[in-house]
Parts: sequence; C-alpha cells; structure tokens
Amino acid sequence: MSRVLRRVFALAVLLIIVLTLRSVEPLEIPGASTALTLGILLLSAYIGGQVAKLVGLSRVTGYIAIGLVLGPSGLEFLTDGDVNSLQPFSSVAIALIAITAGGELSLERLRGAGRYLASITLIQSATVMVFVFGGVIALSSFLPFTTGRDLPVVLTVAMVFASVAVASSPSVAIAVITDTESAGPVSTSILGVTVLKDVLVIILFAGALTVSYAVLEPGQPGQSSLAIDLAREIGGSIAMGAFFGALIGGYLRWINEHLVVFTIALAWILVEVAASLHLELLLMALTAGFTLELLNPKQGDAFVTALEAASLPLYALFFSLAGAAVHLAELAAVWQWAILFVLLRIAGLWVGTIIGARVGGAPPAVRRHAWPGFISQAGVALGMATLVAREFPSWGADLQGFFVGLVAIHELIGPIAAKWTLDRAGETGRAPSRAGVSGLAH
Repeated sequence: MSRVLRRVFALAVLLIIVLTLRSVEPLEIPGASTALTLGILLLSAYIGGQVAKLVGLSRVTGYIAIGLVLGPSGLEFLTDGDVNSLQPFSSVAIALIAITAGGELSLERLRGAGRYLASITLIQSATVMVFVFGGVIALSSFLPFTTGRDLPVVLTVAMVFASVAVASSPSVAIAVITDTESAGPVSTSILGVTVLKDVLVIILFAGALTVSYAVLEPGQPGQSSLAIDLAREIGGSIAMGAFFGALIGGYLRWINEHLVVFTIALAWILVEVAASLHLELLLMALTAGFTLELLNPKQGDAFVTALEAASLPLYALFFSLAGAAVHLAELAAVWQWAILFVLLRIAGLWVGTIIGARVGGAPPAVRRHAWPGFISQAGVALGMATLVAREFPSWGADLQGFFVGLVAIHELIGPIAAKWTLDRAGETGRAPSRAGVSGLAH
C-alpha cells in the first residue's frame, strides 16, 4: 500500500505541475510546446501504469486512464490538436506492437492450434454479426442512425454496423499479454484469433460496402472500386510486410548490431511506407513479424527482445493518446444505446467463442476463459466508421458518432477484461522474462 501511495502522490504532484503549466504563457521556442506535452504525458503515463500494476491491473489500463484524465474530457492539458500532433509516435508504437505480435505467431506455437483458431475466428465473427445485425433491425425505430429511414437503408446500416462490430484490437491483446508475461493456450488463442479477425473484418467490411453501393446507389460509377481498393490494400500490405520481414532477417543474419536503434528506425520506415502506398500498417507489420519468425526463428527471438526493450515509452504514449482521444461528451449523448450494443457484442463474443472452441476442439481453458480477451476495439473500427461517414454522409455521420461511443467503452473495459481472464486462466507470469526488458517483458 505504501508503494501505491508514493506513486499516487508522485502522480498528484505531476498533475499539479500540469495545471500550473496550463496557466503559463506558452514558450516562444519552436517545438517547445510539443516537447513539453510529450514529456509530461510520458511521465504521467509511466506513473499511472505503475499504480495500475500495483493494484492488480494491467499497465495498459493505467496508460489509458492517464490519457483520459489529461485529455479534453479531463484536465484539458492535452487538446485535440496535441493528440493529432503526436499521432506519428502513436503509429510507430502500432508498428512495434504489430511486429511483436507477428513474431509471437510462430509456426511452433500455432502447430496444432490452427483448426480451433480458424473455427473460433469464423464462428465468433458470424455470431457477433448476427447479434448486432438483429439488434439494429429490432431497434431500428428508436436508434438515432436508423429512425425514420426506409427498410433498404436500415438493412444496409445494420449490415455495415455488424461488419465493423466484428473488429477487435490486436494492439491491446499483445500489449496486455506482454505486460502480464502471459503464456499458454488462452494467450495464444486471444492473439491468434484477434490477428486473423483483423484480416477478416477488412474483407467483411469491403463486402458490406459493396452491397451497400449496389442497394442504395445502383448504377453509380465506381461503386465496385472500393472493394477492389480494399482487396489491393490487403494484398499489398501482406506482400510489403513479407518483404520487410525478409529484410529484417537479412539484417539480423549479416549485421545484427544496435537492434534497438534499428527497430525504431524500421518502425518509422514502416509508417511512412504504409502512408505513402495507402497500405494497412497493422497488417503489414504483423506480416513482417510473422515472416521473420518463419524464416529466421532463432534470431527472431532476439529481435523481439530488442523490440520490447524499445517499446515501453511508445506503449505508454500510444495507449495514453488512445485514452485522450476518448470524448466523454460524445459518449454521454448515446450512452444508453452504446451500452446496449456493447452487451450485445459481448454476448456474441461469448457464444461464438464457446461454439467455435467446441467445434475446433480447443483446450477446455480456451472454451472457458478466452472470450473476454476479444472485447477491446480501437483504431481499425474507428477507421472503418470514418470511411462509412465519408461514403454515405446522409447516415454515415450518425453511425460514426455512435461508434466513437462504442469504441470508447470497449477501449476502457477491454484491457481490464483481458487481464482478468488471463489471471483466471492461470497464464499470467508464465512467460520467461528477458533481460533488459523493463515493464513490458514477454
């Protein structure tokens, strides 16, 4: 308790400094404001993560909570402009998290698990879609984005909504698993299914938008181009990720020095390539990590160690920014409906995971414990909702606002649920610690 109180006191002092700095005129030095914001956020997130760990939560929960406190919905030390200006650092963190996740999906770990991972992925996704689709149809006369709309529009909205609801967050999954040093069938299932769903949800979403164009805007030019673009994005991301994975393998084989510097530089390159070629960063980085593990498993382990050593501040920054992006005012406007659909989605995850695990012959621990690990949602879901708002402005903007509220709830409860279920499964602390890695050891 004394350790908790010391860290809470340190955090309180830091927040007082934050409030004091908010009342002072900004420094007239280029970049000084961004540097100050970044430093305060990192220090606060680190202490918040330590407090969360000491009270039995994942550090990820502490990072998100600090972002919420410092963000626009809290002390307003972080503005929306600050969050946007720090997004490049967040993207680098996503790349590092995804490469680590891909490296964890080695053939050795997946051997024998492929059948039930595929079964859980498909059946869980289908079940979530059915639950959410049925919920939208049943409540279409009351929901803000379907009220007063014709049946074809309602069916289309329900289909798009259901496809986005399938998405989970690989970044949260890998962060909680590494933070808690978890290992075992439940950890492998949460990570494997979440990664597979990241690919599947893009395909489902592309199909839903294609059908939406055909129903709502028949005969319009270019209505099939979106599906083609998304298919190209998936294929291009996988191909580019495989290329980078082979490139990393070559570096490890022939140079194998300064791995921390190399990994951070590589992550920046991945971010720039993804932005320039309009590829999916998460999928590309996942493929790079998996390719490295496939081609060079021995040195790949050392590379993952270097990733984890370099990732602690970026993890803290990424999840604290995610917390700062939560706008409680937007959530307050739709919280009743948002909670209802969160519960519907969780019910779909629970039922789909149990059925999928039974059909696929998963270990009993997976059937009992895995489903809470899929609750988190983050950037992929928001990205798809933004695309819907752009393509169908008449109803897409309302749907986007609703999804902001949903993702906010999932983002807050997801890491807690994942940590809780890994504890119940008895898998936390079972992964071997690696020297030189502080905080987020594997």
